Amino acid sequence: MKYEEKDKKYYSNIRHDLIRYISPKENLRVLEIGAAYGETLFYLKANGIASEVVGIDLFEDKANKENYKKIDNFIFGNIEEINLDQYSNYFDVIILADVLEHLIDPIAVLKKTQRYLKVNGQIIVSLPNIRHYSALYKIFLKGDFRYEESGLFDYTHLRFYCKKNMKELLENGGYKIKQCQSSIKEYKGFSITKIINLLTFNLFEEFFSYQYFFVTELNETSEK
Repeated sequence: MKYEEKDKKYYSNIRHDLIRYISPKENLRVLEIGAAYGETLFYLKANGIASEVVGIDLFEDKANKENYKKIDNFIFGNIEEINLDQYSNYFDVIILADVLEHLIDPIAVLKKTQRYLKVNGQIIVSLPNIRHYSALYKIFLKGDFRYEESGLFDYTHLRFYCKKNMKELLENGGYKIKQCQSSIKEYKGFSITKIINLLTFNLFEEFFSYQYFFVTELNETSEK
C-alpha cells in the first residue's frame, strides 16, 4: 500500500462530521487511529473539547514534517501490530474515521481498542458505503472496478461494506451500536439526492449515502 504516493490533501482535513458526535465531558481523553496530520485532534484540543489527544498513524510523512499538528502524543506504527499498554483503560473516546476498511483484520483491531477504552467510553466510526449509487453505476453499468486515489475505490482499501455489514463488523468487534447515521441525512447543503430521499421517506437512503457514522460503546458481555 503506497500511502506515501497520495496527495497531501488526503491527510489534511478536520472531521467535523464526527466531532459533532462527541459528548462534552470534563478532562476528555481522545485517541484517533488513522490521525493523518493530527488536524482533528488539534482542533479538539484547541477548542477545549478534549484535554488530552493522542494520534496513531501507519504512515509518517517525513518529507513534510511541518504539516503535523502539535498534539500530546503522536505514534507512528501499524495498529494491527503495536501495543499501547501505557494507555490501558485510558480513553473516553476513540475515533476510527474511515480506517477499518484499510485493515487486514478489522475485528481484531476493534477488540484491541477495548483495552484502551474506559468502561463508559465510546468509539466513533465512519465507514464508506459500497452500496452508494456511484459505485453501482461504475460496476454494473460501466463494468469498471478500477481503483482510484481516494473515495469508495481508494487503492488502499482492503475491505468493502454495506450498512448491514458495518453493523455486523462493529458488533462482532465487541461493541453495541448507540447511534447510526447516514451521510445523506447529515449533509447540510443543497442536494437533489437528499430531497429525493426525504420525499421517498428514506427509501433510497442506502443508495444515496456515501458513508455511515456510528457511535458505539462496549457490549456488556465483551471481555477486555
